[in-house]
Order: sequence, then structure tokens, then C-alpha cells
Amino acid sequence: MTKIISTTMLGNLMNIFFDGTLEESSERQVREATPDVIEKSSTIAQPIPEKYKKDIEALQARYGDSFSTGLCINLTLKEALEIIPRERLRVDAYSGLISFLKGKMGITLNIKSQKSKGGKL
Repeated sequence: MTKIISTTMLGNLMNIFFDGTLEESSERQVREATPDVIEKSSTIAQPIPEKYKKDIEALQARYGDSFSTGLCINLTLKEALEIIPRERLRVDAYSGLISFLKGKMGITLNIKSQKSKGGKL
């Protein structure tokens, strides 16, 4: 007597052999189609660290409505010190703020010193 094995039975046998479970293949496809990771929406506002809060407020006051993602701000060191004062009067004093603005807010801040030849961070 020859028995014909249906594709469903064969699929179930393969599932038992590979996964150790018995389930319908269509259910498995639906399960695999759902993502394992839930992505967060990028519209959620990032909290601003206290150390940059005053700096960002000063830049928002200066640039108003145009202070948004994609903005590129080019300043001399003298202008930057007037808007965002620092104890250390060098371009590298702004490196943390530049990094935060670029990474979290999508804003490019370039500060150029007149003493240096390339002087931009």
C-alpha cells in the first residue's frame, strides 16, 4: 500500500523536525512578518541637557522660526562668544554643543576662528 503524504503533513513534519513545534505554515509566515523591534517615532522631542539649554535658547532667540532641522549656522568665534558666552575663548569650547545640535537636532553649527587657517569644527 502506498500512502501519499500531503504537503500540509510534510510541512508539519518539517516544522517538528526544525522548530520542535507543530503549526500551520501560514501562521508561521504571519508570525515572521511582524517586526521584533518597535521603532519610536522621530517626532518625539528630544530632551535638551541642562548644560546646553541656555545656549539653544540663545540661538533660538537669534534665529527664530528658522531654528529647525536642516539649518546651517556659520559664525565667527567672536560672534559665537557674543551669542553663547564661554569661559574658554576658543573654538573647541563649543565642540559639545556642536555635536549635540548635529546629532540630536539636525542643525549644523560651524564656528570659525580668525586666528586659525581652517578653524572650523
